[in-house]
Amino acid sequence: MTIAEEYRKSLKMAEAEEILDLILYRPIAFILVKSIYRLPITPNQVTYAALVAGLIAAFEFGQGTADGFVWGAIWYAIANVLDCGDGMLARLQKSGTPLGRIVDGIVDWVSSVAIFFGLGLGLSAYFVQPLYWFPAIAAGIFSGYHAMMFDKRQQEYISTVRGERNFIDRESEKVNTELSNATNPIRKLFLSAYRWYLTVQEGSRKQHVELPRYPAQLYRSYNKTIMRWWTFLGPTTNRSLLMIAGLFAAPELFCWVVIVPLNLYLAFLTLWQRRVTRKLNTALKSDLFATPVAA
Repeated sequence: MTIAEEYRKSLKMAEAEEILDLILYRPIAFILVKSIYRLPITPNQVTYAALVAGLIAAFEFGQGTADGFVWGAIWYAIANVLDCGDGMLARLQKSGTPLGRIVDGIVDWVSSVAIFFGLGLGLSAYFVQPLYWFPAIAAGIFSGYHAMMFDKRQQEYISTVRGERNFIDRESEKVNTELSNATNPIRKLFLSAYRWYLTVQEGSRKQHVELPRYPAQLYRSYNKTIMRWWTFLGPTTNRSLLMIAGLFAAPELFCWVVIVPLNLYLAFLTLWQRRVTRKLNTALKSDLFATPVAA
């Protein structure tokens, strides 16, 4: 197997990955993973290293100085590379588990909360203005929501194009199986929290409607373009905007970009996705399996 083939194997699906991941973070992470994947190092250990880097970034952002913002950006970049690396290592080792995904999600959450707490602290100190806590908190909430919406779209796209069952349904089954066999209370708590997250992603169970089983090629032909645009709402793009703002000692600009333009962008994508889905459903009902005009 060539290096290029191994790299592709370490990805979820190239066309559903964020651009900055494909051209920057994942290639760096792949070099790291290739150097350690035969060692007794687990994906969870890489996840914990990402947490440490994220907490250091939060501490630096919290200093409220130009140098602190720059070092916060650098450590956040390191954290993002490690965050890419844990999943790549799990795929290469074939060692991924629902619990590993839970640990990764919890670490991402803890790291993000720490980052935005540090950002609020740092901006308040930098501008000597406590009101800067509010844009930092709002940016943190919206960033998390954007990441959740992107994750849902990405997993649905990958599952359908691969001809697999809905990711959330498959993952829920795995979690329920692990929960029924779990005896450790902490493990059960983590699994229960992950099951709740999956439920939030899919929407209320009472309102859940099973998606049609779209033919993979038909679904891909309608959704490939919009999937690429969804990737610009992903967590890596969001983090990179904060890194760039930090390098210029202007992280407050990042907060306003998340609060206004990115929320408008989400609204635009949501409307576009509904239009695409309507066209796809019409094609499915009409047995139109030829490649359609771009939606």
